[in-house]
Amino acid sequence: MKTSTPCPGCQKPITIEDFEDFSSPFTMKCPHCRARLKETKMTPWLLLLAVIIVPLSICLGIIKKAF
Repeated sequence: MKTSTPCPGCQKPITIEDFEDFSSPFTMKCPHCRARLKETKMTPWLLLLAVIIVPLSICLGIIKKAF
């Protein structure tokens, strides 16, 4: 299992422990060179879609159960 990934700026390894110390996926910086890291899997559009779909799914589940 891969436990680290190289920084795109300084090529030093960023470990899982470093990722756990980040406050959010939008404010990640390399602990060595302070270069900003971008999480490509979590985009604002995906986050907006999740904020819409999750409550809608809950409401539909409640309506289906009541019906």
